[in-house]
Amino acid sequence: MMRSDARDNRARIVAAATDIIEHEGTMASLNEIAKRAGVGPGTLYRHFPTRDALLAEVLVAWVERVEDAADATSIAEKGDLVDWLEQLAGISNAYRGLAASIASVAGDETSPLRSAHQATLDANDRVFDKARAAGLTDAPVDAGTVARLVTGVAMATEQANLTHQQTRTMLEVILEGLLASARP
Repeated sequence: MMRSDARDNRARIVAAATDIIEHEGTMASLNEIAKRAGVGPGTLYRHFPTRDALLAEVLVAWVERVEDAADATSIAEKGDLVDWLEQLAGISNAYRGLAASIASVAGDETSPLRSAHQATLDANDRVFDKARAAGLTDAPVDAGTVARLVTGVAMATEQANLTHQQTRTMLEVILEGLLASARP
């Protein structure tokens, strides 16, 4: 059982990290987070030994957002799939650098960010299962492939400040390629 002062410190660290990461991105200064939380760096590192451990805690609400978005997505036509990919790319850019942070743990089973990465894969699977049930595709769409492609678009959107239409066009091209694999 964690002492109440330790629990309070942890909560302040997470609140400060959420605010700072929202404005500065995933590579925000951990020292600044500790300072804003009113704790020393040692206290921050006792609770969160790595940047990824802290980011994983900040992403708890983000994971819920991804899961809720997948569950709420209805698929009746191809445009609905593009809308999903666009929404996923937008969610991936909730924080500057987030898409790259999540993508970097794809092969690391021990990363604290692994659950956020897995939530993205599971969400993609659920949405593409809906697409198959709607008869839009019989392509064996791999969630990991979709995630890597959408992450690439999300990163390009962030780094090049692409317009909504430029991003959507890239996602439409990706979807055409994914669906083409099911065509005779």
